[in-house]
Amino acid sequence: MESYIKAKLTSLNKINVLIFTGINKREHFDFVLYKDNEILEKLSIVKSSFSNNIHMYELKLTQPFDFGHNYSLFVSEFPMVNIDVSSIVDLKNFDELFYYDGDDLGAIYSKEETKFNLWAPLASEVVLKIEENDAFCFYKMERTPKGVYRISLKGDYKNKKYHYLVTNSGVTRETNDPYGKGTSLNSLYSVVIDLDELNEIERITPKNKIENYVDSIIYELNVRDFTEHNGSNVINKGKFLGLVEEGRVTSKGKNPVALDYLKYLGITHIQLQPILDFRGVDDINVSKSYNWGYDPISYFAIEGSYSNKPEEAIARLKELKQMVSILHKNNIRVNVDVVFNHIYDYMSSCLEKVVPNYFFRRRENGQIANASGCGNDIKSERKMVSKLIIDSLTYLLNTFDFDGFRFDLMGLLDVDTINTAYKKCREIKPDIMFYGEGWDMGFELPKNKKATSYNYALLPNVAFFNDSYRNVMDGSVFKDRLYDKGFIAGNVNLHDVNYVIHASCCDYEDKKARFDNANRSINYVECHDNLTLYDKLSASNEGESEETILNRIKFANKMLMLSFGVPFIHMGQEIGQSKGGNDNTYNVTKVNNFDFNLLDERFEMVAAMKMAIDLRKEIDYVKYYESKDVKDVFKVDYWHNNVLCLELAKAKYSPKYPKLVLLINNESYNKQFELDDYYTYIVGDKKIKSAAVVKNSFVAANTISVLTKKGEK
Repeated sequence: MESYIKAKLTSLNKINVLIFTGINKREHFDFVLYKDNEILEKLSIVKSSFSNNIHMYELKLTQPFDFGHNYSLFVSEFPMVNIDVSSIVDLKNFDELFYYDGDDLGAIYSKEETKFNLWAPLASEVVLKIEENDAFCFYKMERTPKGVYRISLKGDYKNKKYHYLVTNSGVTRETNDPYGKGTSLNSLYSVVIDLDELNEIERITPKNKIENYVDSIIYELNVRDFTEHNGSNVINKGKFLGLVEEGRVTSKGKNPVALDYLKYLGITHIQLQPILDFRGVDDINVSKSYNWGYDPISYFAIEGSYSNKPEEAIARLKELKQMVSILHKNNIRVNVDVVFNHIYDYMSSCLEKVVPNYFFRRRENGQIANASGCGNDIKSERKMVSKLIIDSLTYLLNTFDFDGFRFDLMGLLDVDTINTAYKKCREIKPDIMFYGEGWDMGFELPKNKKATSYNYALLPNVAFFNDSYRNVMDGSVFKDRLYDKGFIAGNVNLHDVNYVIHASCCDYEDKKARFDNANRSINYVECHDNLTLYDKLSASNEGESEETILNRIKFANKMLMLSFGVPFIHMGQEIGQSKGGNDNTYNVTKVNNFDFNLLDERFEMVAAMKMAIDLRKEIDYVKYYESKDVKDVFKVDYWHNNVLCLELAKAKYSPKYPKLVLLINNESYNKQFELDDYYTYIVGDKKIKSAAVVKNSFVAANTISVLTKKGEK
């Protein structure tokens, strides 16, 4: 029977040994500990047991384990075995021993020298492998307090490729820098970056002030999908700079695309799907594969496939910052979707290679947790993991001047990390936005520690995607997802609609407030995940004409703009774009592209969305967010002839239009509704204009009529 030995450090002065062998039970083995290949001591046995050819021993060291050295164990006649130190990260005081609060991790460049700093507390050795004169040279790094390995190289190393060779428990693995700001093609190497080169790009503050989250109108898009479609004259299709090209139009209808399209809509923020370096797309041969970017491989480096020059590490940073600068110049703010909750494959991650067993959560049975369903969950509650996330956010904010962060599966992260990150980011940018998916997932983190929407009281400055709004308006996207009808689909029995119109922040009948104010509610009927609204309505309202379905979508978009809370629009939602019924298109080429031909066919829907956005900016009541105010704005008159009537209760909430009334008809036919003399307000180019008098008239199918009493502005 072949023998096998495993030795694991379990505390600073104890080693557990398992010996699998065909040797019958014996009373004693000799255990000799080596340090850097020299005999250190013969270890004494504290406990021992034997079962089914397995000998188990607990050994005691006479002096504490000295990290930064290679320890190995010689057991009688068996081969030498390295001591596995990875379990030591589970000690309660590990973070106290090795937490490093410095701001110099990564490669710090200057023309005279570059300093390399890597936190690798378990490592016995770290070697820097770096490009010099078309070859790679190797330099042993020095271990310093808190397990940070350092080296300074004299000379100009700008744009040089480098790796770390990290030896943990006797095993050496080559890896990128977890704090690396630049990468080579397809992320094969980290690259030394001169961040001062970015200073040549002007930093511009948008003129539109965002005092509260409810002042925002967010438009989610993917850098590649927004301009890749061949139905326009955009030059840099699918790239950072393509997004901000001006004067670009559709090929057939000559309607605006790229930057001009965003300006036409009038949104305040775009939300970029992940732009940090991710797997799944070749930087050069982009068309051969597709990925949304929720498969991160770096929390600092920028994705190369969105760059015109991915072979130049600095180029992607410059193009991203230039894109943000142009958007800011045009009063469009930029939020970024960040994915800190998981890594697709932890074993190939630079985090695991540098500090094994530290960065990822495990279940009680020792297996890596996958509550996200997307890979391996990050253990954000550990101090250096939390620091990594916070350092990433402050770096992105300082370097690229983003305006907010959308946290993917935020409920998998811990409350303390999100709150600390917000505090540090707000010191940089006072009007920063923090919001995310607050779903409750997994069991590894205690409920009261999770950054979920149920813990909103613990996260006073964070907003959450309001799935109640989506489910009431669309119908369920999970149970009976194809057939369940929401309010938009014509379900008049859903009295919950009033609850979500008020941003789920007021008690309503049997429903308790989900949030303490409307700033917390990101209202949406469609996002990159799940079915598009068009596909959902096509399934739940099978047999309806396309004209009716498109009218329902226009109704949904206007409803979104007139609801309390923060409106969120997914790219293509405004024109009723379809994914062919596919609700998971993260790696499906072309189907996610913004269809410019469809844009031409349905540009009147875009105009309707613009009018709804203009209307939101014009009226006052949607700017209120405190629950007590939100609750008092309207007198709610239930369905007369199945029309929902919301009448302004107090003029102070709408000084421009003190007699405001909303009439909401979610069904596919016109309805009578008795009123006194009213003017219907429609949206002009930049302001609200009066239309004909409406008295004892009808409310059109799938329409929200916004009225004010005759004689009032």
